[in-house]
Amino acid sequence: MKLILAGLDHTTAPVEIREKLAFSSTDLPQALTALTTPQAGRPPLLSEAVILSTCNRVEIYGVAQEALNAQSLVPFLAEFHALEEHQFAHALFFLNDDAVVRHVCATSAGLRSLVLGEAQIQGQVRQAYEVAQASGAVGPVLHRLFQNALTAGKRVRTETALGQGAASVSQAGVELARHRLGELAGRAVLLVGGGEVSELAAQNLLANGADSLMIINRTTSRARELAERYKATAHSFDELAACLARADIVISSTAAPVTIIFREQVAAAMESKVQARSVGESSPPPAMLLIDLAVPRDIASDVGDVPGVHLCTVDDLQEVVRATLGQRSIAAAIAEAIVNEEAAEFLAWCKTQDAVPALTRLREHAEHMRNSELERALRRLRDLSPEQRSVVEGLTRSLVNKLLHTPTCRLRAAAAQGDGQRYAALVADLFNLETL
Repeated sequence: MKLILAGLDHTTAPVEIREKLAFSSTDLPQALTALTTPQAGRPPLLSEAVILSTCNRVEIYGVAQEALNAQSLVPFLAEFHALEEHQFAHALFFLNDDAVVRHVCATSAGLRSLVLGEAQIQGQVRQAYEVAQASGAVGPVLHRLFQNALTAGKRVRTETALGQGAASVSQAGVELARHRLGELAGRAVLLVGGGEVSELAAQNLLANGADSLMIINRTTSRARELAERYKATAHSFDELAACLARADIVISSTAAPVTIIFREQVAAAMESKVQARSVGESSPPPAMLLIDLAVPRDIASDVGDVPGVHLCTVDDLQEVVRATLGQRSIAAAIAEAIVNEEAAEFLAWCKTQDAVPALTRLREHAEHMRNSELERALRRLRDLSPEQRSVVEGLTRSLVNKLLHTPTCRLRAAAAQGDGQRYAALVADLFNLETL
């Protein structure tokens, strides 16, 4: 068994590359199936797989044969996304075995996020695991690994103060708006999208004084639900142009696979602002701040060329993140210790797996002998009642369990210390298990 990881994140790739490799929710089952099933007569790349795809990272976790390395996943990424390898391979990082374990535990804990300690990543790790499990791509190794990773995330959030400050992409986006514009009171804010990011943004906007919110979502019922909850107005996508013309701040975070806000729309909105100002309806020079928190991006990159418009993406959140790093450095050190504990627990479990085949054969051997001897004894004890037969059968089962208990514990303990293969060979030799 070999653990491998191929991925990229905000530290290795700009959003222009990350969005090309992003997996949508509809892509994931197909991709997981392609990774874990034979293709065109070739054996599967991986025996187990999980894909974590968020706005700041794309990572493929896998269990592979020893001959395969993490770089072997590059052709898969190129083929699946219809790209040339040279378009993204330079931005990838590759990890193996112990490094994979520590990375996923640290990721779940928020230690590898753009916003240190962000709360959303643990839910995203859990969702990635659950999607892979539903697709039949998770086996015992990744099941155990992701349980330890999720435990690491939970412990960091309950045992440390790592999440204080700007602890989500949404919160960082609102902080960015506040840094750029000052007070949010009296400014019209348009939220595009009705998911978790938009809801968190609405919460943070209200907490920072915003008092004029508009929410657009493809599902108008969801837009109305959020609008009622956060004192906003709900709108359909057909009203996008009118909402843009009113907005001072736009925060977009949909799951759309393509651009939904274009230069022409924003230019028209700015022209409306200019006309409103010319007749005295607006005195300050017209301006608009657009913050695109989606990957793939919702807003066309040339929108920033429109006069008076300032366009930011998730990569621009660094200025907010850096301001809160100092106050969380102590918490980060404690979080790293928790991550190391959970990683060590998983690695210890891995060592015990050396003992599993020998223990399985030993148990099967013992059960075979018990059943054989029990049948022979019961043929000679024909007059036993059903209750008496049950007592005899229970006695044989108890004897086998008690006899196997100590060697089972000793073998597991030896495996945890890295000596499992030697002890397993001794057990196989003593009980002649290889011939079974």
